[in-house]
Amino acid sequence: MKVLIAIDSFKGSASSIELNRAVAEKLNQLDFVESTTEIAIADGGEGTLASVQHSLNGEILEIPTIDLMGKPINAKVLSFRAEGKRQALIESADTMGLDLIKPSAETVKAASSKGLGLLIKEIEQRGFQKVIITLGGSGVTDGGLGLLKEFGATFLDRQQNDLEEGNLLLDASEIEISTIRFPNIPIIVANDVTNPYFGNQGAFQVFSQQKGATAEQIRQLDANAEKLSQTILKELNIDLATLQGAGAAGGLGGALAILGAKMDAGFKLVTELIDFEDRLKTADVVVTGEGSIDQQSLFGKVPFAIAELAKKYQKPVIAICGKKSITNNESSPFSGIFSIQTKPISLPDAMEKATTLKNAAELVSEIFITAFQLSKNGGIGHGFK
Repeated sequence: MKVLIAIDSFKGSASSIELNRAVAEKLNQLDFVESTTEIAIADGGEGTLASVQHSLNGEILEIPTIDLMGKPINAKVLSFRAEGKRQALIESADTMGLDLIKPSAETVKAASSKGLGLLIKEIEQRGFQKVIITLGGSGVTDGGLGLLKEFGATFLDRQQNDLEEGNLLLDASEIEISTIRFPNIPIIVANDVTNPYFGNQGAFQVFSQQKGATAEQIRQLDANAEKLSQTILKELNIDLATLQGAGAAGGLGGALAILGAKMDAGFKLVTELIDFEDRLKTADVVVTGEGSIDQQSLFGKVPFAIAELAKKYQKPVIAICGKKSITNNESSPFSGIFSIQTKPISLPDAMEKATTLKNAAELVSEIFITAFQLSKNGGIGHGFK
């Protein structure tokens, strides 16, 4: 039996690479398992850089830029070749991650996406032919204005003062687009968020509170974003009010679209880069999972997306998780969904890496042993015969 293992990270506990390795080591001890293939997987959010590097053996570069608060940092950028081109992959959470700040009204006021602009410009200068940017997990609330300013856009407040530092969107009343220098390399945005730039379902009303914004700041951000969007629609014919994904990462999706970036579904982009589908075809059984499998998982998150892909080739898929809040049924693409917890346990204890890896490996091994024994008695179908 050939087993493909592609488990997404259990956030805060264990990475995709660590989980895959632990499960593979346990399965390789079983006589009926011929081989295991480990594929580090992600959906365009946190962990994407590690996933692509693991499959393509790219080089991690450290490129100077600044973080959300303007502090100098070295950003990790993956350099790799694909499609005959030298490409760069930026995981925005690595430089502008929400987990890198203590969300508050003060951080909202000071935080800027300028660092991403500096990073893209440096990548361009280094001769890369394409850049891929993931947006998940960002702490940005400035609508991408810091990024746009790095490419020449200017912003004025209501008193016609030129805005320079911090969250420009809090005070921006006007945008000058004619001064923008558009990047000379293609930019692809890995993004699974469909929210528009502003409005009830936009970047600020939906996501800014969790990033520390007060009700008044949210009102200001949203109102100013709507006003600037009118100019962008008039001069560039880009409608940020309806553009799906414009509201991703605090409006970075919209700002990158203004610079000519193309958006692609994160899971689709990652799996195409690492030839996931071709590798899946040769497997007999697939093991996947993530930290929590719930109703949200049904909307294209990694385990569900893998199961839907495997369904094309009639491959059984086993999903594991730390927390399970949905049940498997006949319409589900999974052969089974299993929690790795063996007893009642506190969240801090459940999040311990050693516990997670041990429980995951032992659970999958037990499932395979039981399924194999049942298959010998005619009690289970394809994959375990």
